[in-house]
Amino acid sequence: MPCGWMTAVQLVSWRVEYDAAVAIVGPIDAGGHAWRRCLSSDLQRAYATARAAYPGEITQTPLLREPDVMYFPTGRLSLPIWMWVWIIRLAWITSHSSLRVARDDFMRRVQPVGDLLDRSGEDTLVVSHAGMMSYLRADLIRRGFSGPKFKLAEHARLYVFERTGEEPVP
Repeated sequence: MPCGWMTAVQLVSWRVEYDAAVAIVGPIDAGGHAWRRCLSSDLQRAYATARAAYPGEITQTPLLREPDVMYFPTGRLSLPIWMWVWIIRLAWITSHSSLRVARDDFMRRVQPVGDLLDRSGEDTLVVSHAGMMSYLRADLIRRGFSGPKFKLAEHARLYVFERTGEEPVP
């Protein structure tokens, strides 16, 4: 995450550059688990992380991407990054018109990933992005999986979810 002050245009530009950035991948502990398959976001930095954690074939999908870049038409208004974070969160939570299309598209992508994981029955390593992982966690819990609680997933940290045998929450 950048620091300092930025305009909305600069923030969007940073996000585009970040999504295209080359990943700097360190050692990854995949939990010593014999994963049967791996799903990865199709962004290069997620795929590089997946390659470092999983030796087999990796299925890439745009379903695991973060929400699309958002733009607020604020002209030359420059704000601290922390303030942009809160503005974006508030707009997201309230389904503000500036984010509604991106939010709805993002939310429509979570369920198919959950469906894929739920139906497969195979131990699957998922390599995605922090925001997607938070929503995917909630979807898996609703489906009767158990796993660790987190607000924002940490980079290259393994979170294991298992079927509990309980009925999914409607």
